[in-house]
Amino acid sequence: MYRKNISLIPSNKDLSCHSGLTLFNSLWDNLKLNKKLSRHLPRKKKNRGMKQINKLKTILFSFALGNDCIADLDHLLNDSLLSELAGGKLPARTAGDFLAGFHRRQIEKIKDVLLETAIAIRLAVWKDDNQFILSMDSTPHKQYSKKMEKIGTNYKGIEGFDSQNAYDQYGVSYLFDLRSGNTHSCTDAERWIHQIFNKVPKRMDRYYRGDSAYGTGEVYQALDVANVKFTIVLKDNVASPTRKANKHLLAWKKTDIEFFGSDECEVAMGFYNEKTIGELRVVFLRKRKDESEIIEKQLSLLEKYDPEEHDYQHYSIITNIDISEMNNEKIIEFYRGRANCENFIKEQKYNFDFLHFPCKRFEANQAWGLIGTFAHNMMRFLSLCMEQKVKRVRGKDDVIRTVIQLGYFAKKVRNELINIPCQVAVRSRGLKLYLNNEAKEVLEKIMIKMNSMFSMGTVFT
Repeated sequence: MYRKNISLIPSNKDLSCHSGLTLFNSLWDNLKLNKKLSRHLPRKKKNRGMKQINKLKTILFSFALGNDCIADLDHLLNDSLLSELAGGKLPARTAGDFLAGFHRRQIEKIKDVLLETAIAIRLAVWKDDNQFILSMDSTPHKQYSKKMEKIGTNYKGIEGFDSQNAYDQYGVSYLFDLRSGNTHSCTDAERWIHQIFNKVPKRMDRYYRGDSAYGTGEVYQALDVANVKFTIVLKDNVASPTRKANKHLLAWKKTDIEFFGSDECEVAMGFYNEKTIGELRVVFLRKRKDESEIIEKQLSLLEKYDPEEHDYQHYSIITNIDISEMNNEKIIEFYRGRANCENFIKEQKYNFDFLHFPCKRFEANQAWGLIGTFAHNMMRFLSLCMEQKVKRVRGKDDVIRTVIQLGYFAKKVRNELINIPCQVAVRSRGLKLYLNNEAKEVLEKIMIKMNSMFSMGTVFT
């Protein structure tokens, strides 16, 4: 239907398009972040204006709304719902000054709070799952400002920062450690392994997955001390001598696993003697190269040519998991689950704009990233409170299985739960939001489910 006339009618009613922030506010209360974070914030220079904890809360809510930078806070100054929930209005310049006040010790304490709340979220949603699988990875953050502190260039020539990240199998983040761009991936890995697994309940089965950067004796020893079962890729300069040392043991067998873009792969098992913890199992995977590649390699290496090494593409995974628990194929499939942590890194980079950091001071950028990581974890929690998609998939064995999706990415959560329009009414006895019936039912359902998980919290009315 074509409308000839469109009229703009003024209204004195207070409106907001972010009524789903009430869910974040309730989760903030359930996690007791007000109490846990207040003691680790910079002191105020003047005894007036917003409280420091309310400034942090406003920045966290800004992340929840999908804002890209500090400047976007100025666009939220007229949102009365955000102001009421966060305890005031926060201009971008004030937010920058707040972040600039953080120091190293405060950053370390906030990392501890992030770990505690991540464990609380994990236990609230998956109470019956006693398997804890941690995947650790580092990622670069390219920056374009030359005046930012601790800018460095990594081995790929990317100039900026680097971050160490750790996620469980459900995408909850237990670590965000921003550091200089020229920092090696596994730096401080054993420290974080100790801190994270020290907080994991003893009743849970502990697993760890890491790429070749984490294949060091220090990491193996840290995992052994923490009683963690692990799968880590061996570096090429270690894997090749290990295959040669196990040459008499390797019984290559055809496998159905698709790897290197092919289903013509073989697996075998050998051992690696680690000085600190003894003998470890190694699962080898290989695929024969194309004939043209083999001939080219023969011509280039001449007398040094070894068909067992140079005619194949190799992949090697070191593990302390016994073969009675996981056979060779299961070890490979289990390790492949580590790739999902790449999706969660992308989620933070693109949906929370961890591509760019806004401040000159390094500690301010660390604080910014940590606040964004709290927002990521809270978003993951809300996504798992939503009704999950159920799929029917056919496996390689032609058996149809039912698969339940575990959570959604931030864009879907924002569209379905956060960006819901409402009228805001501030009353002496509280805050009232006027929504349409469908939106009210959605928020009530999520709120009830959330509060039942924590067995406490505010009730949406």
